[in-house]
Amino acid sequence: MTFPMASTELALKLLAPRNADWASILPEISVAGLALLCLIQAMFLNKKLNWLIPTTARIGLGLVVLMSLIPFTPWNPCSGVATTTFSGLLQLSDVTCGFRLTFLISALLTSFIATKFLEERHAVVADYHHVVLVITAAFMLLAQSNHFVSLFVSLETAAVGLYILVGYLRKSDASLEAGVKYLVAGGLSSALLLMGIVLVYGSLGATTPDSLNFDQIAKALAAGHGTALTLTGVALILGGAAFKLGAFPFQTWIPDVYQGAPTPTTALLGTASKAAGAFTLFLLVTGPFQPLAPKLAPVLAITTILTLVAGNLAALAATDIKRIIALSGVSHAGFILAAITGILVAGENGDYDTNLLAYYLIAYTIGSFLVAQALISIPAAEDHRRPLLQLRGLIRRSPILAGGLGFGISSLAGVPPSIGFFAKLFILILLAKVKLWWVFGAVLLSVAVSIHYYFSIIREAVVRPSVGDEIIETIEVSATAKFVIGALSAATMIGGMLFFV
Repeated sequence: MTFPMASTELALKLLAPRNADWASILPEISVAGLALLCLIQAMFLNKKLNWLIPTTARIGLGLVVLMSLIPFTPWNPCSGVATTTFSGLLQLSDVTCGFRLTFLISALLTSFIATKFLEERHAVVADYHHVVLVITAAFMLLAQSNHFVSLFVSLETAAVGLYILVGYLRKSDASLEAGVKYLVAGGLSSALLLMGIVLVYGSLGATTPDSLNFDQIAKALAAGHGTALTLTGVALILGGAAFKLGAFPFQTWIPDVYQGAPTPTTALLGTASKAAGAFTLFLLVTGPFQPLAPKLAPVLAITTILTLVAGNLAALAATDIKRIIALSGVSHAGFILAAITGILVAGENGDYDTNLLAYYLIAYTIGSFLVAQALISIPAAEDHRRPLLQLRGLIRRSPILAGGLGFGISSLAGVPPSIGFFAKLFILILLAKVKLWWVFGAVLLSVAVSIHYYFSIIREAVVRPSVGDEIIETIEVSATAKFVIGALSAATMIGGMLFFV
């Protein structure tokens, strides 16, 4: 059977994107083009000029960040109204613009802290930056997904890149082991997500023209067309998203992978990847699955409490710095779940800042990269072995690193007046507004418990300055590390007060 040419031509015209559609993803196109440029530089530049590749990546990412901040443009309309593009595949809103900025900042900071780290270990710098840029472009497209096809493709594109970066140090057994573990865990989460999508697609296919489109799924569920098969699919999809976020009971892979991965990759995993998981979960429960809010809210609330308990208790027992930070990230996943639960209970017309999640993730990103930069600058025989004892005497060996570590830990712990304090405060205010008092109490208790393991890091670096008569050797800090620590420390203090005002 052949289709008439006229019908085919009409279908292609309907599917063809408009100029406005391409303009809406101009930042994403720019990052993808930047990745291609870095790859071309790696192919044709003389080895003596390889320093141009990370420089190109940083300058390019900085320009895209500035581009993304320009208001009232096709890619940042600031209208408060969501705009659908590419025949319903993507949707641009103020929330997606905030998450796009989170991914860009994470990529820029990763570029800054990774270059010297990779050079010291004789790893290829160019390939690392290329993969980081591809991951960033995929995450930025994920932030605009309005269809399960665009969501799954962008999420898995980024996941493949992260598999590479986790096992990037080929001469390190720990890095390769972490890569294999992450590949297995990521494969399981992808399987859950894809199986859930298939079940939702199949169960709603007879009631809606496109049962992969978020808007049409929401309409079908609101009309009562959901079945037990649909609910099973929803559960599997949310389980896959929770896996990416690192929420209970899917958090068991996090400590081993975060500890074994190169520290710059650990920082990227803990920020951009976590932000992707957070946005995916937020997008699903407030978009296609919003009609199921009465059923989903109690499940998310219970998951929030269990995630906070699991993360904090495990972090209390850890003695390796990277492992503590990894497990504290599980606790932060609990904060993100608390915010999503509050937003879900508040409803579409609730009194809350739509960029609450993006603000919290930016605050978490600043604190995480401060800690990562301090750790990278401290000499260590093996990157995956960073015991707390390694920090003793840091205040005397390098006041700059000790200060950066202090600012980063303070922000992660939520000590006022850091940006992390205000980020956690806003979530507590939201929970109080929607009267989720049991979640409010769990979050508040989590903050108190986290103070213990966070400040055990500060105690080793500052309060216990030396071990016996050990000679304290000064640590040389590069100009790049000083710049990163200075800029992020300033952002930690100024950012909180700026957003509060």
